[in-house]
Amino acid sequence: MKALIIFVLILSLNNSCGNTKTAGQQKTVQNHSTATAVSKTNDTNQKNVSVQNVKKYGFLFSIPENWQAEMTDFKSTDLKGQVKTIETDYTDKATQSRIKLIYHPGKSGMTLYKYYKENASLKKHKVDIDQQEGILIDNQLTRDGKGHLLSEPYIRHKIYVLSPNHKGLLEIVYDLPKNNSQAKSIYEHFVQQIKTVE
Repeated sequence: MKALIIFVLILSLNNSCGNTKTAGQQKTVQNHSTATAVSKTNDTNQKNVSVQNVKKYGFLFSIPENWQAEMTDFKSTDLKGQVKTIETDYTDKATQSRIKLIYHPGKSGMTLYKYYKENASLKKHKVDIDQQEGILIDNQLTRDGKGHLLSEPYIRHKIYVLSPNHKGLLEIVYDLPKNNSQAKSIYEHFVQQIKTVE
């Protein structure tokens, strides 16, 4: 009898915790949707995919509706309580790509950009984001964040571009399966669609 009561208690705790998590996820999606407008893309690889136009950090991003928001505007602070980064993460479930938009506000963002621009040892390329010069660094990933071997290698594209008002730095981290041509096409389309805004 005691075992049955304990089982029922554990089952009810799991259900209530699951409901809390679902409500939190819904809240995140609702907050994310309030600043967006839905439109259709004409790209041949993304036929009839609705996108949300999201304005963040001085840029306008076209986020496909099938990208799942994992984290929205998460702020990390230093010991003095100063915001060091603001991060929004997405997962493209169709291609298993992971996308991070990380904003480095103020002086720390400018310092980071200067470091990447002047560091000659890095294999980097110039990239234009709506006619604004940025820095692109590509790496191949064979292990996940915990050191486990990945079933297939990923390519990590990191783009660094100053915000239009030069009050911070946008870092785009885009991880995609190396041998997935659809994922590569979606990445290229996403980067081409980024616009600067005031």
